[in-house]
Amino acid sequence: MLGSNVNNIRFNGSGRVYMGAVAGSSMYEIGELESLAFGMSVSTEKLASNRNASRATILEVESEREANINMGLRELSEENLQVAFLGGTVNADNQSASFADQVVPSYVADQYVDLGHLNVFVTKITGAITGTIAVGDTLTGDTSSATMKIAYKAAGYVICVNLSGTITAGEQLEETADTNYIVATSVETLEDVCITSVAEDELRVQGDDYSLDPDYGYLRKESDGDIEATDVCSYDYEAVSRKYIHGMASGSVEKKIVIVTDKDDTGPRQRYTFHKVKLIMNGDMPLIGDGVAAPTLQGSVLSDSSQSSGQEYFKCEMM
Repeated sequence: MLGSNVNNIRFNGSGRVYMGAVAGSSMYEIGELESLAFGMSVSTEKLASNRNASRATILEVESEREANINMGLRELSEENLQVAFLGGTVNADNQSASFADQVVPSYVADQYVDLGHLNVFVTKITGAITGTIAVGDTLTGDTSSATMKIAYKAAGYVICVNLSGTITAGEQLEETADTNYIVATSVETLEDVCITSVAEDELRVQGDDYSLDPDYGYLRKESDGDIEATDVCSYDYEAVSRKYIHGMASGSVEKKIVIVTDKDDTGPRQRYTFHKVKLIMNGDMPLIGDGVAAPTLQGSVLSDSSQSSGQEYFKCEMM
């Protein structure tokens, strides 16, 4: 009695996908996938007999064969997006941590303008002030040696930028030792900017005079607020690793694709090597909404003339 060989049945398969240049020796892993499917289709032409009314088919000839790969890219790495968006070169444009001091943005009433920096913030230090400290002064912690520049001063607190080091609560932040200083009873990092009148004696308030997207550095002047065209703006900004590509800047993308199944899957272990695949993005990519933002790549398996005769398309290995 014949029986099934369950060792030949793949069930709930998993694995990895690698991608590289056609005929190249190096590849990168494209990461977690939303979906992966492979399909083949064969088109034929039929020749019917003219000998009688039944018109029976007497010959069927293959006219075309086609293989396709479809992948949903769950991981949005720069390599994946470069392929999906037909992108040009991946460029590095990192933001180093620094500060802006008394710049004058081109304020537009009820519209956002770009400050040109990401992850902006200021530091508010509350405490008793002794002597005279003023906007523009540099304070130095007497125990931490942290330094900062005053962007605004009021009774009982200062707002600072260009912070270097870590302030210790309770320490004396000095403009001049034992003469002009503030004792830091609390230190707050605020997702905010410091906007003042040009005379530096009036502080504008987020929510009343302006709105701010601190993550992307977008600033909006409120039309019913008090911001003047000459008001100055100061803030710190964090270091941010950033890369970019220009989409649709290149032609079609052709890659070598290798699909490997996990050795712990139920069923045989397999490796598929597609020597040359022409890839395009197929369908919508949800940028905002429920679910995973996974662009779907559709690839046509092409003949790679660098391979031996009969081996131009793909290879399947069973282990």
